[in-house]
Amino acid sequence: MPVPDPLEEEYLRIAASHRRAILKTTARGALPASVTRVFASGTRATFLDVLPDLRIDELGAVKDQSAYQQWFERELEPVAATILERNPYRLRPNIHPGYDWGHGAKVLCVFVRDVVLFSRFFLDAEATRLEPFLYCPVDRVVLKRLRKLGERRLPDAIAALDRSRFYAVQDRLQVAAGRVGVPRVWFDDNWGDRQA
Repeated sequence: MPVPDPLEEEYLRIAASHRRAILKTTARGALPASVTRVFASGTRATFLDVLPDLRIDELGAVKDQSAYQQWFERELEPVAATILERNPYRLRPNIHPGYDWGHGAKVLCVFVRDVVLFSRFFLDAEATRLEPFLYCPVDRVVLKRLRKLGERRLPDAIAALDRSRFYAVQDRLQVAAGRVGVPRVWFDDNWGDRQA
């Protein structure tokens, strides 16, 4: 009987959980210090457990903006719960009241953007179909750029975002992006350019 090749067995092990590994790797990349520095110690490590458990596979069935919004709001719940549990008001008052629609939505937006656009989790056709639904992560850089471009009625900080303000920003971005034929999530390219 031939002796099993340990390297081949390792590849079999990897192949059996490759999609989960993509989510874990993407979560690591989606949580740089610029995203997590506002949180208490240990929050990033908890996110590394929570984000790969989100129901990312269900995005494959999303066909319109309404279905994406429903998916997003449902998956925001465990992200926001993680923030609240690890960062109660008494420890991190600076992230409240927007721990959910500010900081939580930012974490979820960055993670989903990276899974859909920068990984091989979805087929190219699926990623292309999903890209227009993705929300732009809203943070200090994005808010500053919006102000510089003349937008008004914006929250002063990410911690001031609530559900209605989050969607007001997303809707405004969607209108402008739609008029020029690009996805709203591209506004986050301002991070790479540091256009503020």
